[in-house]
Amino acid sequence: MEKIKHFLKLGKNLAALGRKCLVLALAAMVAAPAVADDDFGIWTSLAAEKKFNKKISLEAGIDFRSEQKLKSVSRWSGSLGVGYKPWKFLKFSAGYAYIYDRSVQEAKVNYTNSGNINGYNVDHGYWRSKHRAYVDATGKLDVGRFSFSLRERYQYTHTMGTTCLRDRYRDTAPGGYSGDIYYWNGEGFIEKNLVEDDKSHKNNHYFRSRLQVSYDIKGVPLEPFVSYEISNNLSDGFALDKTRITVGTDWKINKKHKLSLAYLYQDGADDDSNDNIHVIDLGYKFEF
Repeated sequence: MEKIKHFLKLGKNLAALGRKCLVLALAAMVAAPAVADDDFGIWTSLAAEKKFNKKISLEAGIDFRSEQKLKSVSRWSGSLGVGYKPWKFLKFSAGYAYIYDRSVQEAKVNYTNSGNINGYNVDHGYWRSKHRAYVDATGKLDVGRFSFSLRERYQYTHTMGTTCLRDRYRDTAPGGYSGDIYYWNGEGFIEKNLVEDDKSHKNNHYFRSRLQVSYDIKGVPLEPFVSYEISNNLSDGFALDKTRITVGTDWKINKKHKLSLAYLYQDGADDDSNDNIHVIDLGYKFEF
């Protein structure tokens, strides 16, 4: 009888948690209204963490992203990091990630030397490698069953150079023209050439701040959370390039296995993204 009561109580708690998560997700969607041009994607990650003692840990992971409204793979990466926790309320981390990233088709207006528009340069989608290093510090404060944390991270990314295919549209077709016409963006052009374009390497420096609140529900292995993150471009006078809102929950299956599920809205562009995007984020972590 006691077991039945326990399961009934657990079911009520899960239902209440589901309602709370739904309310939080709806609130986040209202705060970040969908736009026709917004992208949608699914991000997945696998991670493993080894704790050598209460202070030092090592973590490795891989992640995979499908974006462009799930029409194509946009990125995969592998990472390795180390953590040092001198006190319960403070943790330092550092790590490296190799990222293989896809840039989507991009069109830019071409101008003559006199400043007049003379067609378009349309780059085909292409892949390129990135090397990323980061250091961060996370402070944590527990208040009852609530947990508040602030993470401050410096992130450096070196993007390798590569080449891509480019369509060059030139010379607007005049009225009455009877030759071949090539169309782009609703305009007709006399000339279209397929060439290779060199993409030079580049370096990006970002400072990322993330504030997160989570709640540990007694008797339930789920811990819902909400976070808000901003990315400032250190190469552009600390300009705010991107914001991110995340609402989700962690499910601690047991001491070694943990799953996470979240809805994420990202607004802005940086070295990782070019458009606003809505994301379903799925993760699994193994601790040993």
